[in-house]
Amino acid sequence: MRRMSLVVLIGMILAAPIGGAAGEACELRVGWEPYAPYTYADDAGEVTGADIELIRALAAEVGCTLEFAELPWARILREVEHGTLDVSTSTSWTPERTEWAWFSEPYRETEMAIYVRRGEVERFDLESLADVAEQEFRLGVITDYYYGDEYQALTADPRSDPWIDGATDYATNIRKLSSGRIDGYLVEDVEVMEAELARLGLSEEVERYPLPIQGEQLRFMFSRKTVDAELVAAIDDALERMRADGRLAAITSKYLP
Repeated sequence: MRRMSLVVLIGMILAAPIGGAAGEACELRVGWEPYAPYTYADDAGEVTGADIELIRALAAEVGCTLEFAELPWARILREVEHGTLDVSTSTSWTPERTEWAWFSEPYRETEMAIYVRRGEVERFDLESLADVAEQEFRLGVITDYYYGDEYQALTADPRSDPWIDGATDYATNIRKLSSGRIDGYLVEDVEVMEAELARLGLSEEVERYPLPIQGEQLRFMFSRKTVDAELVAAIDDALERMRADGRLAAITSKYLP
């Protein structure tokens, strides 16, 4: 996807709002789920977090207004696909999603891991995710999350089906682990997992399994039905400016330890 020059971008902003037909305001509907420290509701019930502050700054750069909708992740995906939402945050690029979505350039990377009950690391000998079925390791995941190529290869093996247990969110997987319904859960973003454990007061009840798992580069995802490619290019340009002048790093450091 080509990038727009700053001169072209300024010209578009002066001529008409970006993202719609001439004379239409640029309004973006952003889907979010509880995903602290990136997207969450503060004590006053207002949506905030590193991703929220970043998308607000980017929207201001390109002349758009934002509306936020809290929804489960699986529904966010469907609504971006159908155009009833315009944007999602912290989203992995996949070939399937490119059929109905545009993606920004990456703006952060995740760290993946498996968490188990504290003291039970020695129960298993996982050398890769491919060992889940052989070890009869009951693995919790979040439905419709993308965990990378290694996990995709695991799910392609029908022997793994009885050992993968889907849930709607981290809190559900934590409860399943605590009650013994699963042996561990796969976390696509360690920072989010640590924040959720702290919120629930359960940080001392689990520990990280010592299995390295490749993380993902995360992006903003835009509906092809409602967002023009030129707007995505303009946001990429704004994102690059924020990275270069330090504003991106400042937002991240504000919300992360």
